[in-house]
Amino acid sequence: MADSVELLLDTSADLFIREDWAALEHEGLPNLSRHGSASNAPHVTLAAASRIDDRYDADLAAAATAAPPGLVTAGFIVFPTRRKFVLARQVVVDQNLTNLHHRIWCALNGLSDAVPTTRAGVWTPHLTLSHSLTAEQLADALGVLRERTPERLGTGPVRRWNALEKQLVLLGGADEQA
Repeated sequence: MADSVELLLDTSADLFIREDWAALEHEGLPNLSRHGSASNAPHVTLAAASRIDDRYDADLAAAATAAPPGLVTAGFIVFPTRRKFVLARQVVVDQNLTNLHHRIWCALNGLSDAVPTTRAGVWTPHLTLSHSLTAEQLADALGVLRERTPERLGTGPVRRWNALEKQLVLLGGADEQA
């Protein structure tokens, strides 16, 4: 399990993604509403590594001070895993989001064991809707969600997730708490 730095959504954007989760739940399909942890919230992962401890917090907080004013989704994206699929809403990369991602990684200078797909050049920002879908469930999930169009979403604060201690640290970046 990896530690991460995550961009949360504002209240209405959070609700929009949770409505996707609820639509999948209504059809009996795997979705993130089934993840009962208090840390479970729609987010865009900005960085992940085997360990991101509190020595980075001050620099991360400074990097998060100018979070992007909003995100735009662009349909759905599928990530294959060993035997199943992850379904997510794709997030359009704009200059504000790229700048935030860059500032976060500058704050993490010297970080070892980074998850490679969160680094610049290979990062695919997204909002996860479901894990562990079979191919049949993936087709069903896309059928359920196909009428839910891409949206412009507001952002909330940036947080750090400490997976080992199951601890969230709000770093800032937005006036509204998600």
